Amino acid sequence: MNTKIKNRVGKLIVCFLIIGLLPAYAQKKGKEKIYRLPDDLETLAGDPALLKKPEGLTVAAYAFPNYHPSALHNKLYAQDWTEYNLIRSARPWFEGHQQPRTPLLGELDESKPSTWETYNKLCKQSGIDVLIWDWYDGKPCLHEALENGFLESSNVNDVKFACMWTNHPWYVLYPTKRTDGSNAYPPSYDAPDFSREECWKSLSYMISRYCHLDNYWKIDDKPVICIWDARRLESKLGVAGVKQLFVELTEYAKKLGHKGLHFHVTGFSCGNMKEEGYSTVGSYNPMDWIAGRFQPKEIELPDYGTVAADVAFKLWDEHHAQFDIPYIPALAPGWDSTPRYIAPQSRPEKANRSQWPACTIFKNENPASFKAFVQSSFVYLNKHPEVPRILTIACFNEWSEGHYLLPDNRFGYGMLDALGEALGKGSNHQKHGK
Repeated sequence: MNTKIKNRVGKLIVCFLIIGLLPAYAQKKGKEKIYRLPDDLETLAGDPALLKKPEGLTVAAYAFPNYHPSALHNKLYAQDWTEYNLIRSARPWFEGHQQPRTPLLGELDESKPSTWETYNKLCKQSGIDVLIWDWYDGKPCLHEALENGFLESSNVNDVKFACMWTNHPWYVLYPTKRTDGSNAYPPSYDAPDFSREECWKSLSYMISRYCHLDNYWKIDDKPVICIWDARRLESKLGVAGVKQLFVELTEYAKKLGHKGLHFHVTGFSCGNMKEEGYSTVGSYNPMDWIAGRFQPKEIELPDYGTVAADVAFKLWDEHHAQFDIPYIPALAPGWDSTPRYIAPQSRPEKANRSQWPACTIFKNENPASFKAFVQSSFVYLNKHPEVPRILTIACFNEWSEGHYLLPDNRFGYGMLDALGEALGKGSNHQKHGK
């Protein structure tokens, strides 16, 4: 081979090497392929067998008890005020913004048993096994929906329930404008974790009041106590303090006839969960903050299917490797909390999501993407057989934050039907209203 030919061959080899390295180079430059659901579900799953629903799966959905007249809001706002007032008065912030989002079944009073007789039927029909109730203590008492509504419904045993000790301050997120144009928020109330004594009072009440009921959710025959913010509780009591609190609560539960307690973190994790006595950890709705992590700020309205793929195939596995206790997959049908806020006065020419809309609003929410999201949790659970066969959904009824399964004026029963289809319930379309 002469020198001329050798040089040409050498150049070709170099070209082929460069072409082969281009995908890796592009990936490093932030140009990796963007996956989204449902389009790329099979590609992301890899093995089709992983898409099979795990045996013995439990589906738990969070319930936010703020759609009924309550003593709290009678004091804060007006007689019989509820968050229905917010969603009813919501308006679009931009062309194509789907607001207001209103309940297809009407503004049902969740402190009435008849409301939960309707909702429990939908849960059973769609495959929701458990409702995890936000449980507030102290001044923000919103127990009426659970106590007077759900627990008094005639079909209450069709759905199990658990309580989430929601140890964050009661944020009053309904601003008004001051004369200088700034937003003024009403005062918030502290959480029930400001002292060890207060923690004991509220958690021991929860255990004694609810855990003996026939339909209270148990894992390995232990009642499930959900803790919203393990990080905050640790900062208040210290590692040793949380550990001792959980030991004493477990002993108390055993005296009441229970096998023990299963403590599950639902909101914010901490670094010492196993030592402190937690059994499992999850997330409430990871969609909101994970959009900020993986989506550039110039994307004002993140795509729901893209963020769902990021949660299912980046976040869950990361948490599984990161935490010292099993991570339960957490998913949601969307997010749009604009009913709770005043729209920014201006939209900058250069897109910056932190300036506008200054909150998370997803585009392209739809039942098909949500169905694929549910199926993605099967992939995670099948890959990790040591993780309890559970998935959580936020939320069943969180209208004002835009993540709910109940039928609305956009998709009808679409989200509930998508959940049922993913769980192998077939088509529920013909059953609605019967």
